[in-house]
Amino acid sequence: MLRLLAPCLLLICIVGTLRTQAQQSSTTLIQPLLDESILIVTDKPVYFPDDTLHLAIRRADSTTTAGVTPIVAMEDLKLKASGHDTYLGVIPQTATPGRYRIFLRIVDANGQRFVYETDRVVEVEEHQAVEQLASYVSIAPLDGSSNPQTAVTLDAIQVRALHIVFRRDGIHPRMGPQFVTIRTTVQLRDGTTMRTFERRVLTFRSHGDPERDRAMFIQYRTAYGPYAAINTEELEEVRLPFDSLPGWATIRVNIEPDYTINIGTFDRSNSVTRYFRVRGPAIEIGFSIGIPKVLYDTQSRDTVDYGNTSAMLRFYYVDAESGNRFPVSFGVGTFGVNSPIDVGVARGGFAASTFLDLVELTTIRDLGFVKNFNAGLEGTLFFPIGRRGRLLINAQVGFSL
Repeated sequence: MLRLLAPCLLLICIVGTLRTQAQQSSTTLIQPLLDESILIVTDKPVYFPDDTLHLAIRRADSTTTAGVTPIVAMEDLKLKASGHDTYLGVIPQTATPGRYRIFLRIVDANGQRFVYETDRVVEVEEHQAVEQLASYVSIAPLDGSSNPQTAVTLDAIQVRALHIVFRRDGIHPRMGPQFVTIRTTVQLRDGTTMRTFERRVLTFRSHGDPERDRAMFIQYRTAYGPYAAINTEELEEVRLPFDSLPGWATIRVNIEPDYTINIGTFDRSNSVTRYFRVRGPAIEIGFSIGIPKVLYDTQSRDTVDYGNTSAMLRFYYVDAESGNRFPVSFGVGTFGVNSPIDVGVARGGFAASTFLDLVELTTIRDLGFVKNFNAGLEGTLFFPIGRRGRLLINAQVGFSL
């Protein structure tokens, strides 16, 4: 029995010794570094991808024999010793912006390893520059026109399908996130602004990994408050907010960098502006009030005391592509009265007229005349109260609604 007991005791001692040695050489749990005699020094306050990190360890006690090795909690960053307690490493191109904690691995005189967490960090920012919008921004399914006079005319379904497309591969490497403001303005035919929408969105060059792209997107969205309402789909495209729009309204879509986020010189030329027009009815009805001056009367011997007002319900033909009214319109109403309804014997009456609007011609040519103002020549079939009907040719100025 004693012969068996002695080998067992020897085996137990050997196992215990090996276990003790393993515990002494193993890494302990991470704990805060309380020793202020060890200082960590880096050469820059902020780093960018591809920058070289120079890190040095300074010890107040130069006689200590404990080995100290720094560790930066950054994936793919490897530090190499470049001298006594000095290290070099290159910030990976794939590093995301953030603060990366520095740890110290310390091996004491007995060979036991400890990992300490320090209060020092390596701060990484991403290269950020404003890319030329024309290289990665477009509007689909139709690009529109850069001139409001030649705006692309679309029907309601086509307008609702409009969206902004970000060709992310068109963003050059190392340009960083692109912060963009999209302003959409709806303007009526008379130049009145009906409504304006504004969206602030961001996009960036894809890293080729959907999970990494999503992580970067969440980080950007969290960092920049105004962009918290966007979603990952809007990295690729952004729908324009169109619902019910009046016929022949002009849509202006303006895209430019968000200079409240981007720091740099304001470049007015770095923008994309496109114009669209909402197709409306081919025939429009309007109301016009004018001041006529009779130039020719086929019944001049049958005297009529013409007043200085005419009021007409007019019918306009509208070009299906340009949205411009044809300069000749047809109208019915009162003529030669002192007020739109002041009709009586020998002082005005009812009329049907064809009016050539010279101002509408200038509108087509974009000469900048006042909207709704009209002036031109009119041929009028006039039926005065108590007098014979007649054909009139007159000049007229007025305004239309």
